[in-house]
Amino acid sequence: MTRFSTLDASLEGIRVMRREPIAVLYWVCVWAVALTAIAAIRFLTGAVTPQHAVQTNLSVFQRYGPWAMVLTPAVLALWIMTTATIYRAALRPGEHGWHLFKLGPDEARIGVLSAAETVLLALLGGVPAYLLLVLLNPVFELAPGFSRLTAIVGFVLTILIDMWLAVRLSLAPVQTFYEHRFPFSDYWSFARGHYWRLLASYVLVAIEVLVFLTVSLIIGGLFTAMAANVAGWHDGGLVRRIVLWLLVPTAALLFGIFWVVPLTLICGCQAYAYRAIADIRAGQAAPAAAPA
Repeated sequence: MTRFSTLDASLEGIRVMRREPIAVLYWVCVWAVALTAIAAIRFLTGAVTPQHAVQTNLSVFQRYGPWAMVLTPAVLALWIMTTATIYRAALRPGEHGWHLFKLGPDEARIGVLSAAETVLLALLGGVPAYLLLVLLNPVFELAPGFSRLTAIVGFVLTILIDMWLAVRLSLAPVQTFYEHRFPFSDYWSFARGHYWRLLASYVLVAIEVLVFLTVSLIIGGLFTAMAANVAGWHDGGLVRRIVLWLLVPTAALLFGIFWVVPLTLICGCQAYAYRAIADIRAGQAAPAAAPA
């Protein structure tokens, strides 16, 4: 690979699903089992939170009580394992363990990096907006009539700056996974010169995810209507119970697909982009090393 194709990058997730259908089915089933368990716990502990309780950032702990201390890390671990296994399927497809699904040092590094990124985002996410406010404050004072326009421009600039930072650092997880280490000094420079191709790739993937979610919502709406119709039967007896029991695993599989497919599309794109940029950098370094 000697070039970075935005179209190929956006389609890498689809290629992974075509190349590893059994592995993808395995991931979906694992998520289905996990989501079913969470739903069961929610049903059994439904009295923990009043029906009209105010939703806050701690609402998950209110809804699940002590179970939240187990469920939250479990879901995060499952998400990290899925992310790593998609990277593995795209970058090292020859590695097969539980259909590429495992928990080890690679997953631990991604987990540490994700936690660090989350903390830094929480602490520094508003820095661009604050700096712009400081820079634009003289404009507010000299031309109060333009304050609304200036605020809109500042808001747009903040979004663009945050997007630029996010895209430039978006390959850090897959880079950490592939290199089996934390290449802190290379995170920022790795994607230099490829911002627009990366951004275009993510836009195409976002369109793919949007189309998938739209279809999923239509199917989910039909499924919900069917489930509500079955639940409303008053004289179904055994037939009603059998149908309801069949609907439960079907719903779990649908929710599993709902989680796995978008994640595969996004992580597959990241894996392709990393491999393409790494190959380009290796090709640029090779001629310089040849004379020596």
